[in-house]
Amino acid sequence: MSSVSPIQIPSRLPLLLTHESVLLPGSTMRTSVDTARNLQLVRSRLLKGTSLQSTILGVIPNTPDPASDTQDLPPLHRIGTAALAVQVVGSNWPKPHYTLLITGLCRFQIVQVLKEKPYPVAEVEQLDRLEEFPNICKTREELGELSEQFYRYAVQLVEMLDMSVPAVAKLRRLLDNLPREALPDILTSIIRTSNKEKLQILDAVSLEDRFKMTIPLLVRQIEGLKLLQKTRKPKQDDDKRVIAIRPIRRIPHIPGTLEDEEEEEDNDDIVMLEKKIRTSSMPEQAHKVCVKEIKRLKKMPQSMPEYALTRNYLELMVELPWNKSTTDRLDIRAARILLDNDHYAMEKLKRRVLEYLAVRQLKNNLKGPILCFVGPPGVGKTSVGRSVAKTLGREFHRIALGGVCDQSDIRGHRRTYVGSMPGRIINGLKTVGVNNPVFLLDEVDKLGKSLQGDPAAALLEVLDPEQNHNFTDHYLNVAFDLSQVLFIATANTTATIPPALLDRMEIIQVPGYTQEEKIEIAHRHLIPKQLEQHGLTPQQIQIPQHTTLAIITRYTREAGVRSLDRKFGAICRAVAVKVAEGQHKEAKLDRSDVADGEGCKEHVLEDAKPESISDTADLALPPEMPILIDSHALKDILGPPLYELEVSERLSQPGVAIGLAWTPLGGKIMFVEASRMDGEGQLTLTGQLGDVMKESAHLAISWLRSNAKKYHLTNAFGSFDLLDNTDIHLHFPAGAVTKDGPSAGVTIVTCLASLFSGRLVRSDVAMTGEITLRGLVLPVAQKPCFVVMKTIILEHTELPVWVELKTKS
Repeated sequence: MSSVSPIQIPSRLPLLLTHESVLLPGSTMRTSVDTARNLQLVRSRLLKGTSLQSTILGVIPNTPDPASDTQDLPPLHRIGTAALAVQVVGSNWPKPHYTLLITGLCRFQIVQVLKEKPYPVAEVEQLDRLEEFPNICKTREELGELSEQFYRYAVQLVEMLDMSVPAVAKLRRLLDNLPREALPDILTSIIRTSNKEKLQILDAVSLEDRFKMTIPLLVRQIEGLKLLQKTRKPKQDDDKRVIAIRPIRRIPHIPGTLEDEEEEEDNDDIVMLEKKIRTSSMPEQAHKVCVKEIKRLKKMPQSMPEYALTRNYLELMVELPWNKSTTDRLDIRAARILLDNDHYAMEKLKRRVLEYLAVRQLKNNLKGPILCFVGPPGVGKTSVGRSVAKTLGREFHRIALGGVCDQSDIRGHRRTYVGSMPGRIINGLKTVGVNNPVFLLDEVDKLGKSLQGDPAAALLEVLDPEQNHNFTDHYLNVAFDLSQVLFIATANTTATIPPALLDRMEIIQVPGYTQEEKIEIAHRHLIPKQLEQHGLTPQQIQIPQHTTLAIITRYTREAGVRSLDRKFGAICRAVAVKVAEGQHKEAKLDRSDVADGEGCKEHVLEDAKPESISDTADLALPPEMPILIDSHALKDILGPPLYELEVSERLSQPGVAIGLAWTPLGGKIMFVEASRMDGEGQLTLTGQLGDVMKESAHLAISWLRSNAKKYHLTNAFGSFDLLDNTDIHLHFPAGAVTKDGPSAGVTIVTCLASLFSGRLVRSDVAMTGEITLRGLVLPVAQKPCFVVMKTIILEHTELPVWVELKTKS
C-alpha cells in the first residue's frame, strides 16, 4: 500500500478539563462533565455542531478539581490528547451533567490560549504522527530491539490470562495487528497504573522514552500475577482473569489491592452476620427465615441488586429487639413526684399513669394500654408522653403522623419494590433497641388518605391489644410482638379520627389551662427555661406574677402556653440587649464615672414616672440591680395590648350574656346581645346564624313567654305577653363569622331574661348548653370548652332555678 499523508487535527481546539483520569492516545474512557466551562463546551460544540471537526476536543488532565475555582482558568497542563467524542449522555439528577465517551487520537502541545470564556480554546501543535493506514513492518524496523522487548513482555502478560475470556483473546489479537508505537499508550491505559504514571507516559513525546517508561510497568504487573498464582494455586483458573484489566471485574485481584481487601471484608461480614443469627434470641419462625436468606446470600454474586437488599434485611432482623426490654420503675411515690415536677395540673392524666404502675406491680405481664390525649394545641400532650417514659424508665420514640397518607409508612413496603424499607413502627423499635418503649403517635387526627392506602386503617392492628402481639410488617414478613409497647396518641379533636380507630383507644381529655394554672406553669417552667436559653439569671431580671397575669390576659388568648412562652422569650431578648450594653459600658467607665453614676438604676417602678427601657439606654446597669418587668416595660417590649378586658364593659347593661363557642383549637367566648322596641311582636336574628341556632332562639322566647308571669318578666308596657306590641332583636357578634349549633340556647334564655327583668348578668360567668321546651339544659357531650375565665356548665338542671341565680344583679 502506498504511503498516505498523515492526518492533521485542527490547529484550534476547545479544551475539556478532566481531573478524574488521564486519557492516552488509542484508549477510550468515560468522563463526567459537570463544571460550568465543560458544560458550555458540550452544549456549544457537541450538541449544536454538525461537522466532524466539531466533535474533536482537546482533553487536558487537570490536577486540581476544576469545580474548586469556576472564575479563573486554572493552570493548564502543557501536553494533552486530541480526542473524538463518540457518545454524549445527559442527566439532571442529582444535578445537570453530561457523560462523554471519548477516544484518544494523538498528543498535542498548547501553543497559546486564545480565549477562556465561556470555555477555553487554544492554538495547538500536533506531536504524534496520525496515519489512517500505518506501515506496520516499517514501524517495527525503525524501533528495533526496544520495541521487540516491549512486545515480548506484553505477550507474556496476556498469555498468563485465561484465553477463553473474549476480552483477553481480543487483546491478544490486538498485539499483532496494532502498530508498535501505539502499544505503550494502550497497555498503560489497561493495566493498573496511577494517574501520575499515566501523566508521565503522556508527557513522553519521544517514542523511545515511552517504551522505556512502560516496560517497568509491564514487569511489575507480571511479577504480581506470578505471586498471585503461587498463593492461589487451587484457584489458578480463576486467578488468570485477575491482572488489572479493567473490563474484567468479576475475578479476585492482586493481593493487597483495595478490591481484594473489600472482598475479604464482605466475607468476614457474612460470617459475623451468620454468627449473630445463630446467637440471636429471635422467635423460631423468624430464625428459619433468616437461615434461609443467609444461604441464598452466600450463593448470590455481590454484583446482583438483590444482594444488598437481602443483606440489609438480615442486618435489620438481627438488630431488632426481639426479647430485649427495659425494667420498669414501679415506685409509685417517686413517679408521682416526678410527674408533679414536670407538669402542673393534669390530675386526670397523672392518675391514669399511676394506675398503670400500680397494676404493673400486681401483674407483671400486663399489656401496654393504648392512650389517646385529646386537647387543644400547647397544653403539653407531647411533653407528657416524654414524662411518662421518663417516669417508667423506658425508652421514648415519637412518630409524627400529621399529613401521612401512605399505609406503607405504618406497615412498611414489600421487599419486591425498589427502595423498600420497614414501616415507622419497626424502624422505631430498631432505633430505641428495646421491645417495650413508649411510642408517641403524634397528631393522629391529621392522618390523610390517598391511592396508596389508608394509614388509619393500618393502625387498627397496631393499636388493638388483641392483635398487636402478632403484628406483621410487610418488609419483615414475620410477626413481631408489640403487646409490651406503651402507645400514646395525641389529637386536637376526635371528630376526624375514624370510629374504628377511636374505639381502640382510651380517650383522656386534656383541658386548657385557667389563668391561675398558667401563672404557676410560667413561674415553674417557662420563665426558668427562657432564662437558661438566653443566658440570663434571676439576679438580672424579675417578672412578678402581676406582670405574668397581664401577659396572659392582654397579650395572649389561647388554651395552652405556647404564645405565652414566646412572649417570655421576647422579654428575655430585650433584657439580654440591655444587660450586654450595660456590661459593655461598665468596661469603659473609669472610677470617677462609676462614682458619679452610683445612684443610677435601670429599674422600672410602677409608682414612678413611666419610662421605657429604650429611654434608659444610656444608663449603666449596676450588676446587683435586676431589671424589673412591670406594665410600662411590658408595653415597651411587647407593644400595646392585643386584647382588652371588655367583658365588664359590655355587660354593664341588661340584655347581654356570654356564651362559650367550641373550636378544635381550644374554644372562645361569644357575646349575645338583645334589645327590644315597639313593634308588632317580631323576632329578628342577625350574626350569620345557622338554622339550629335560629331554632334555639325561638325555643328560648317561647319558654320565656310561657313562664313570664311566674318569674315576673314583663315588656315595656307591663304586659306578661313579652311580644305584645314589642319587637325583639337578637345579635351575635361578630357578624361576619358563621355560627351554628344548639349549645347557645341557655345563653339566649339568660340574655332575654336579663333584658325583660332589667337585671345584669354576672360578668365572670360564661355558659353553654342546649335547652328544651320544658326548661331543661341538656348535657354538653364530647365538647369541652377551654376558656380563660370561670365557666359553669350545667347538666340536667331545671332552668327556672338557674335563671334566677344567674340574673341576680
